[in-house]
Amino acid sequence: MVNTKKIKKATIWSSIETLLSTVLSIFSILFLARVLAPNDYGQIATAQFIVGLLQIILSLGLNEAIIQRKLLVKKDIQTIWTGSIFLSILCCLMCIIIGVYFSFINNKILSYILYFEAVNSFLFMLSIVPTALLIRDLEMKVFAHRAIISRIVFFIVAIPLAFSNFGLWSIVYANLVQTCIATLLILYASKHLIPRKFFFNKKRFIAITKFGFFVMVENVLWSVVSKVFGLLIAVFHGSAALGFYNMGTKLTDIILNILNTSIIRIALPIFSSIQHDKSKLLYAFQASTYYFNLISLPAFFGMALTSNYWVPVILGEKWIAITPIVQIIAVMYGIMYSRIFVGVAIKALGRSKDFLFLSLTSAIITVCAVFFTRNSELYITLLALAIPRILITYPLGMYLIKKICGFSFLSQIKPIIFPFIVNMVILLSVLFVQQLSFSSSLISFVLQLLVGLLVFMVIIFILYRLNRLKYPN
Repeated sequence: MVNTKKIKKATIWSSIETLLSTVLSIFSILFLARVLAPNDYGQIATAQFIVGLLQIILSLGLNEAIIQRKLLVKKDIQTIWTGSIFLSILCCLMCIIIGVYFSFINNKILSYILYFEAVNSFLFMLSIVPTALLIRDLEMKVFAHRAIISRIVFFIVAIPLAFSNFGLWSIVYANLVQTCIATLLILYASKHLIPRKFFFNKKRFIAITKFGFFVMVENVLWSVVSKVFGLLIAVFHGSAALGFYNMGTKLTDIILNILNTSIIRIALPIFSSIQHDKSKLLYAFQASTYYFNLISLPAFFGMALTSNYWVPVILGEKWIAITPIVQIIAVMYGIMYSRIFVGVAIKALGRSKDFLFLSLTSAIITVCAVFFTRNSELYITLLALAIPRILITYPLGMYLIKKICGFSFLSQIKPIIFPFIVNMVILLSVLFVQQLSFSSSLISFVLQLLVGLLVFMVIIFILYRLNRLKYPN
């Protein structure tokens, strides 16, 4: 069982990292929106999508396998660490080969970006094992330090280069330096966990990655929803459309990353520690779902409802076409991620293979959506993605967790009901403010934001005073 004191400490440091990462991410998005045109942003996104897919495949789900595994001896860690070094080199070489291919088809810019991303991919892969070992021990303080230091370094490098008219290369160079710093910080923090001697045992590696392999396959299938989907957008709609899509996902990911950092990261080790006690696992699932949705639903739906007001002010007029994209993605995220702990609970039980059916279904929906709407507007493609995913994968996820974890449909729905009511109250209050007349969109947006936050805080205060904030209420 994970120590309660350690969980509280990890939660505090995760919250600190969340706050720092959120502030710096917002500055990063504003900076990118002002420096890059949608087409330039699309070029960088294309390279990162390609590299991201390679990283998912070659990581073999090692991160989840290390965290989920109850007994991890020294020989296991040595084997995984040695294997990860080989995978890091392989990933780097594959990025270079793909870069050479693009140079032959006269896309020199994408080719050069991929060469830089080859180094980033090597460093990312090298960090997988140290990162997983730190998360396994709930040493979240490290990630808070990494977030603020590496992000600040990014701005220190990028801003002067941007003002010197380096354009998209200011971002490419800054990303490389940021990744180098982040990797060094992780390696230094995990020096007491990483083995000093190399050892590799094929049987041990296969046994450990047996769980991770299915996680990797699942991640590959989910990456079809984002990375492959993005690449297909570039093919059918062009780099500018990919730039709009990627910026839209970055904006909505701000909210997701806040919750992902502070809640999801520590959920798997906690769920895994109580995997043999179904009653405790059910309570952990329900409580996590309740608190997550209490924040996520108003955040995602509020972002969609107010996007007409803040997009032109914050991003500038050249990004105005991103508004319907943000609205669709935010609503889809709000609904889909209300069930985010389904995958965590199933993985905690070591049943990652059983979760593949849901991932495969989402991947098929994604490919069909982008293919059959290839001649339509981008927002039509996104609607074709969002609607079937919600109608098909949402109930399918409920069925899987009932079958695998034994949680009834009612017990799964129960922790979402009250957050949904809270969300509707907040949205109605924001809609009321939108009906009023103001001299500028900025003033209207600020008032909408303040009213929404005030209503949310009043509800939380009332629940606290009634001693009904803690789940179950």
